[in-house]
Amino acid sequence: MSQPAEETPDVNTVRKFHTYADTDSDSQAIHHTLGPGVNQAASGAHTHNGSDSPQLLTGITISGAKGGNTALASVVAALEQMGATNSTTA
Repeated sequence: MSQPAEETPDVNTVRKFHTYADTDSDSQAIHHTLGPGVNQAASGAHTHNGSDSPQLLTGITISGAKGGNTALASVVAALEQMGATNSTTA
């Protein structure tokens, strides 16, 4: 037995429904706008520079002399804070 075809709502009904949409209200919202906010979606052209998406490495400090391995160790530690696995050897 076949299912009856569903009626498609008219344009005004859809527009009125979207007037009350939960856009960007939380991470589970059914609609999201583009932007840097926690409940917004990132554009495909985002750069992670802080203007159009969260800036990478915000709050992470890299230290040590640029001419020695202490700065490299600091960079490795910063990458670990961001989720990288450290498989380097001493």
